[in-house]
Amino acid sequence: MQEVIVNSVPEFVECIGDINRGKRALYRGQRRDLHLLPKIARISTTIPVLEAEQAMLNNFKLLSVPLLKEKPDNDWEWLAIMQHHGLATRLLDWSVIPLAALWFTVCKPAAENQNGVIWLFHPDAEDYISTLKPQDPFQIDRISLLQPRLVTERIKAQWGWFTAHYYDVEAGTFAALNTDPTYIPRLTKLIIPSDKFALFRFQLDRLGVNSAELFPDLEGLCAHLEWLYTKLADERYENEKYNLQKVFMPLPKTD
Repeated sequence: MQEVIVNSVPEFVECIGDINRGKRALYRGQRRDLHLLPKIARISTTIPVLEAEQAMLNNFKLLSVPLLKEKPDNDWEWLAIMQHHGLATRLLDWSVIPLAALWFTVCKPAAENQNGVIWLFHPDAEDYISTLKPQDPFQIDRISLLQPRLVTERIKAQWGWFTAHYYDVEAGTFAALNTDPTYIPRLTKLIIPSDKFALFRFQLDRLGVNSAELFPDLEGLCAHLEWLYTKLADERYENEKYNLQKVFMPLPKTD
């Protein structure tokens, strides 16, 4: 598996062009270099994990309907909506937009001075879940790739895809993409140094990549406005070092 260190957005774009060379690729940004595992595999549950997974899905189906604009057609769509609203599932978020993945890596200061990573994944034809006759999400026996129907504005804005991870009964855990010999040769890890997060954040905002664009709702707008008019912990020194200035929105005129 190839690993590359990148130090700026222009360098990142150039690196992506060199690696991809016209191939379809998916991208995932992480503030820390952790295994490619879904949230359900990274939390502790009060009952056996597979029972908890099914219970959360069943309760979500019962309680979320009044809050939905459109009722999902199948369990894959239910899981996609749950995933995008923070509930633990066996899905792992990816995007076809590399700069979106980069934003998710650097949108906050580095965690404990740890480097961030962008995972680049080249899927093969057999990785995709058929939309004509989809499998039961809880019966898959290999990590598979799902393109969800664009049932939320967030999925649409981020051009979200998912890897769906199976539960390995013998190992007693969910399978990780980056430790599976089938996928390792098709993964590339781009490393973002922790001391460059602020620089990346400013450069991405100049390109129109920020919380307001990737989260097209009030939460995303509020996050972007707060960032515009405040300083994150790692931005105080970086502002002076790189002479960075945020693009402030004009104040409304008052009578």
